[in-house]
Amino acid sequence: MNALELNVMPPASVETAADLHERIGRALLVGRDDQGVLAVEAGRVVACSDYAAELLSCDARQARGASVADFIEQLEGELLQLRLRSALLDETAVEFVVQRPRRHDEWIEFRSLPLSPGVAFLLKDVTDRELSDRTLRRKERRLLAANRSLRLAHTAAHAASWDWRWDQSMRWLDLAAARELDCLPASWTEDEEIGDWRSLMPSAGQRAFDRAVKTLIRAGQASFEIEVVGADDARHWMRIDCAVTERDETGAPTRVSGVTVDVTLARRADEALRAEVAQRKRSEERQQMLVHELNHRVKNMLATVQSVARQSLASPGLAGPAQDFEERLMALAWAYEILTREQWAGASLREVIQRTLAPHIDRAANRLGLEGPDLWLTPNWALSLALAMHELATNAVKYGALSKDEGRVEVQWSILERAGNRRLELQWRESGGPPVAMPARRGFGSRLIERSLSRELHGDVRLDFDPAGLVCHLVASLTEAP
Repeated sequence: MNALELNVMPPASVETAADLHERIGRALLVGRDDQGVLAVEAGRVVACSDYAAELLSCDARQARGASVADFIEQLEGELLQLRLRSALLDETAVEFVVQRPRRHDEWIEFRSLPLSPGVAFLLKDVTDRELSDRTLRRKERRLLAANRSLRLAHTAAHAASWDWRWDQSMRWLDLAAARELDCLPASWTEDEEIGDWRSLMPSAGQRAFDRAVKTLIRAGQASFEIEVVGADDARHWMRIDCAVTERDETGAPTRVSGVTVDVTLARRADEALRAEVAQRKRSEERQQMLVHELNHRVKNMLATVQSVARQSLASPGLAGPAQDFEERLMALAWAYEILTREQWAGASLREVIQRTLAPHIDRAANRLGLEGPDLWLTPNWALSLALAMHELATNAVKYGALSKDEGRVEVQWSILERAGNRRLELQWRESGGPPVAMPARRGFGSRLIERSLSRELHGDVRLDFDPAGLVCHLVASLTEAP
């Protein structure tokens, strides 16, 4: 054998396609621990690796040789059964992911390989990937929902939010919302980012912004309003609320987030309200002036009537009636004074009684007792009760309990409710005076109390001439108060 013959090697045998396929099949069956193999041919399971059986929660030995129909039927999960049947019918390369049988929230990926005849399935546990994808999809859905909510909030509030890197450009987080704000100048919404946006403000707005920046640095948040000419060439008010979201190592702000709100309508409503309040205040002042003027004229009228009465009843025989008439006028004047002070809205029952009886009864001598809850009287009630109290006090001073030093008057009242109706029950009771007897005739005072008071108060008034002291009973409906 020469040297040339020594260096020549016999040619390698050529591997057939069938042999190659066989080697590939063996590699798929036993070569990987993270992938299972399931093969079907002629209606039967011809191969089921241990890992495939583990993923499918079945017995590998029982699976091998079993009919495909029985094998699929014993697998748990209708979707898994349906996808396997579909893949076997098509005999094409498909991929799908289904939930792992008898496992919660675990997932298997199937990749089918047509064998002609038959189909092989490569199974792989993709739980980590699927959970990660599902988490990502949930986050995407939440982000989309948050964006939709933010969009709705921007639309409803006529607002747009933004982010500002300190000493850099401002970026709109919702450019569409910013473009819908009529309050923004047109140059503010051309791009998503705005460079020197401070220069776009009017001078007054720049000063407000500079003050807000100082507040931001110190307190971390600020709010200010500026007036601008908007994209519609009309004047608008913007409120800008912002807060520091990032700071550097020295504590200086590096990032600010905020929202711009069109508050033009609110400002106009506020201005209209202020104007209305001012107008109402002027009207109330005018009304108060007219009430004071009316009170002054009423006092002048009463003084004139008093003067006329004095002159008309100046004869000695009429001195008593003249004094009675003058005292009745004074009782009316005191009631008018209380009502005028309250702008004729009403008067306190306790105050009307105290003010009317003050000239007749010395409370310091403990000769008057008042007991009962306070009650707000209508003007008509106040005037009527003032006249009635005056008549009772005058009679007590002349003929009754107050004509003696040891005499005393008790005025008690209560408010009762029954079947939805409220009523006032008031009692005037005298004691310690001379014996009381039924008068031979009723004077003006008695008629005023019993008739006029009953008519004015829509109630029942009764005088009881008890020998121990005069008693006056009053029952009036508060529901029908005049």
